[in-house]
Amino acid sequence: MKLKNIFIALGLAAISLPAMAQYEGTEWEDRIGHGEDSLHARQNLSLFNIAIRNNNFEEAYESWKPVMEKAPFANLRIYTDGAYMLQMLMQKETDAAKKKGYFEELLALQDLRMKNLSGLNSFAKSDRLKATQGDVAYPKAYFYAVYGPAAIPGEYTHDKAYDMFAAANKLLEEQGGREIKGYMLDVFFRISLAKYQADNNGFREQFLQDYLDSKELCEKMLQLAKEETDPAKAEKIVAEYDQPLNNIEGLFAQSKAADRDQIIAIFTPKIEANKDNLAYLKSALTLMAANDCDDDPVYYKAAEYAFKIEPTFESAIALAQKYYKDGNHSQAIDYYNKAIELSQSDTQKGNIALRVAAAMRKSGDTKSAYAYLDKAAQLNPDLEGKCFMQRANIATKEKNYAEAKAYCDKAAAADITLAGQAQRLKQSIQTGRLLEARREEVIT
Repeated sequence: MKLKNIFIALGLAAISLPAMAQYEGTEWEDRIGHGEDSLHARQNLSLFNIAIRNNNFEEAYESWKPVMEKAPFANLRIYTDGAYMLQMLMQKETDAAKKKGYFEELLALQDLRMKNLSGLNSFAKSDRLKATQGDVAYPKAYFYAVYGPAAIPGEYTHDKAYDMFAAANKLLEEQGGREIKGYMLDVFFRISLAKYQADNNGFREQFLQDYLDSKELCEKMLQLAKEETDPAKAEKIVAEYDQPLNNIEGLFAQSKAADRDQIIAIFTPKIEANKDNLAYLKSALTLMAANDCDDDPVYYKAAEYAFKIEPTFESAIALAQKYYKDGNHSQAIDYYNKAIELSQSDTQKGNIALRVAAAMRKSGDTKSAYAYLDKAAQLNPDLEGKCFMQRANIATKEKNYAEAKAYCDKAAAADITLAGQAQRLKQSIQTGRLLEARREEVIT
């Protein structure tokens, strides 16, 4: 392999390519050229595919490079397998200059795919195989974050990695996308954590939001496992997203970013300054509720302002909790039921009933918690597994360990996405009981 080949930038090669529009919707034979060009492209594609299958990445690179320069619309695999190949080459490379060259090519490959995205999508055999800009931008941010520190040690920064992820997230929010790999979500959250550790106060609010967004994305992907009819595929989805979700939750807990006093200190002046900004108030309510600040006066104040602008289930729940804390249980129940009424569908109503059950559980009103868990499962049968998990948590708190384990098993059976969570709670119960037994032995 010649060193000079490594440093031929894909972006520069793309300048001399014919306009992408002439390739849209064309047949494969037209996209790889004609005559001698076609023969070379076919030969190189064949050699590339064989070398990739055999994990011979040096040979794969020699065949791949001419295809990218002459036939960049040949197929999608020259981008996906090409990215994999460059990663493998970079990981094995010990020469700093070559490593940097592979790294730059890897990022340039994503740029080229973005540039040619419309044409590549026009050849897709189904809509499921079409990508959005976010689908391309997110891996690019991941590649920069994972390989940048070793490939460009003097140039890499967490700030740039975070900005790339943030831009990709914005594209996904605007355009949608197919999926984000679990390991990529894990890396994004670790970059956000690094930003938070560098600036505890200035970045805390954004870090809290990143935690909720990352957690939600993992949970959404896990939801697909419930819709999958093939058990093997369902287990594969759970395997890919359960561990990253557990990592994210663990890192967040270790960060201590959810410090109650700090969060309240952040939102106390901002709620008053944004009392007419419904979008901000709703976001603040979500963040405070997710971090155990939903019994503080600033949370209730945000709810009152939000409910006055537009009654929503979020603000109704918050006001219900205020009245419950004040001892006005009948008024609290009215607002809890109002929250359910404000929901647009039985599915959403079930989700709200589940949240109400969690609030009741937190306040120690087990009887009411059970009642709302029953209502949640009735409104949305898909929540049966989560209702069992809440019952398991209640039983654990009350030290009814056998009952808690039974509910864990029911939760895992009803909802495959809860299998990991249920198993971890069972292990925690077992560990806790062993510690209790040892303490009793010491005392006696």
